[in-house]
Amino acid sequence: MLKHSFFLLLLNFPLSCLGQESIVSILANMKSTESVQIAYQESREQVFFDDQWQGSGFLYATTPATLVKQQLEPDIEIMAAVGEQLSYLKPSTQTFHQLQLDESNPMMASLAAFKGLMTGDLEYLRQNFELKLSSNEISWKLTLQAIELIHDDTENSEAPLVVIFQGKNNQAANSVEVILPDGDRSLYSLQQPQQGKRVHEQLDSLLHSLKHF
Repeated sequence: MLKHSFFLLLLNFPLSCLGQESIVSILANMKSTESVQIAYQESREQVFFDDQWQGSGFLYATTPATLVKQQLEPDIEIMAAVGEQLSYLKPSTQTFHQLQLDESNPMMASLAAFKGLMTGDLEYLRQNFELKLSSNEISWKLTLQAIELIHDDTENSEAPLVVIFQGKNNQAANSVEVILPDGDRSLYSLQQPQQGKRVHEQLDSLLHSLKHF
């Protein structure tokens, strides 16, 4: 459940000119001095389950390195990545977990993408992902593919993690698709980012609930 979450606020902020040379511009637009909120709808297809899982809630991000997913449906769950620490809370079952982020774990490769993009570290991203950016007169698509598994020649190697962000030109992402090494897929439909005092207060409240659980 944690593996599906934290890459999702990567594209909260507007994009400028697009093209093969525009990744630097994209990174420059990732940072914001204000907290950001995005409403999302999630559809998840899992290899060993026939039914499609549906969820919804809000995503929050703030610099330098804070990301929170507040799932409201079907059950309330809060997941947060603050610096190198990962926290998870499910109030209905009083479940709480806290651990260190392990960026060498392929299932957490999306977190590596998040950190690289939010800090504007293009060298770090290129060390961990193959990046492909394409666009036309209407829309853009940014594909990140984890390098570690691409070059794994062992007989039982898995497919690499792939994260695909899409949106209209000069706007934040409106959809994100995650293709995990085990074949599970998640598709997120995103509304445009919201900012302001209310958003900052809501994010502070969520982080407070995790800190004092």
